[in-house]
Amino acid sequence: MYQEQFAGKTSVIDLFRVTRIIIISCLVFIFLLVVCDYVFNYLDVLEDLSFRRIWNVARENSIPTWFSSMLAHLLAVTVFAIAAVQRKIIPAWKTAAWVLIGLFFLWIGIDDFAEIHEKLGGVLVRMAQQGENTAATEFLLQNPSFSWHTFIAPVFALCGLFILGFLWMTFWRQHLLHFLIMGFGCWAVAQGLDFLEGLDNIVDLYAWVQDTLSVEDEYAISHSFKAVEETLEMLGTALLWAGFLYYLAHVSDGLEFRLENGKKD
Repeated sequence: MYQEQFAGKTSVIDLFRVTRIIIISCLVFIFLLVVCDYVFNYLDVLEDLSFRRIWNVARENSIPTWFSSMLAHLLAVTVFAIAAVQRKIIPAWKTAAWVLIGLFFLWIGIDDFAEIHEKLGGVLVRMAQQGENTAATEFLLQNPSFSWHTFIAPVFALCGLFILGFLWMTFWRQHLLHFLIMGFGCWAVAQGLDFLEGLDNIVDLYAWVQDTLSVEDEYAISHSFKAVEETLEMLGTALLWAGFLYYLAHVSDGLEFRLENGKKD
C-alpha cells in the first residue's frame, strides 16, 4: 500500500534555502545564548550557582559549550557529505583531502567539549611540578600563556592554512571564500584572546579595562573576555558551516537518490 502511494514521487530539497534558514537560526541561537549568559550570570537573577553554570558561555560543560561542539560536528558531517558527493568526479587524493578536513572539524568538536587540549597542557604542568622535566617539557613550558598554545595551537594553525590553501580557488570561484576568511578569522581572534587570558599579568589588563570603562564589578571584565572568546568561536564555526553548506548545495545540484527497504521479493 505504502509503496504504491509513494511510487514515482520525488521530494526536492532546496539546499540554498535550507542553508539560509540554518545561518539565521545559528545567529539567533548564539545571540540568545549571550543574552542568557548576561541575565543568569552577570545579573544573576536567580542567585543560584548551578543554574548560572548551565548558561555560562565562559564555562565548559554548559549549553553554550554543547552548542559549539555540535556546530563543529555538523560542519564535519557536511564536509564528509561533500566528499561523498564528489568522490566519482574528483581525483582520489582530493577525496582523501576532503575526508581529512572533515576529520579535523570532527576533532575540533570533540576537543571543544572534552577539553582535551587544556587537559594535555595540565599534564605538562604537573610533570614539571613533580620534577619530571625533560628538554621537551622545558621548551613547552616556556610559553608565557597556557602551555597548550605551544604544542597544539601550531597544529591547528597549520590545519587551517592547509584548508585555506586547498579550497582557496574552489571557494573563490563559487564566491564563498569570505565564509572561510571570516570563519577562520573569528577563530584566530578567539585564540588570541585565549592567549592573553593565560598570561600571568592578565589581571593588570583586566584592572586597566575596568578603570578605563569605569566598571565597578571586576567579574564583568574577566567574564566578558572569556565570553567574547567563546562567542567568536561559535560564530566562526557557524560561518564555516554556512560556507560548506553553500558549497554542498552547489556540487549536489540536481543530484537524485532513492530510499529502499533492502528487502528482496
